[in-house]
Amino acid sequence: MASSFKIGTSVAGLVSLDALTTKVPDPKTDFKFYSQLLDLGSGLKRGAGYSSTTWTYGYLTQAQRDQLRTFCTGASSEIFITTRTRDEDESDSLFKTYKAVMIWPENEEYRASRRLDIVITFTRLEEQAAE
Repeated sequence: MASSFKIGTSVAGLVSLDALTTKVPDPKTDFKFYSQLLDLGSGLKRGAGYSSTTWTYGYLTQAQRDQLRTFCTGASSEIFITTRTRDEDESDSLFKTYKAVMIWPENEEYRASRRLDIVITFTRLEEQAAE
């Protein structure tokens, strides 16, 4: 079964992670529906701002890291992803496609031909219409 996680430079160009030239495993995700919590006068909270998510890998081989790096050659770049919106449910219906800003981690630990504890952040998620 193909990975539900996808990445690309356009919606039409989205490719599942396991169909990339160098296959990349599915990440662990941490989806946030808004970027900040605002305190209301009533004592309640309101979510504000864009959604964001992270793709976390315990390790990637150098080739897998380089494959993902082709989508973000600088500190950040604008790309498209299909990602899970909630980690606690494996249902494909919780996968959505977004235009996003991909932010590459500032520091990467390298050991035994692997990159360890890679956390790629995606901010300014803008949901895209289903094809």
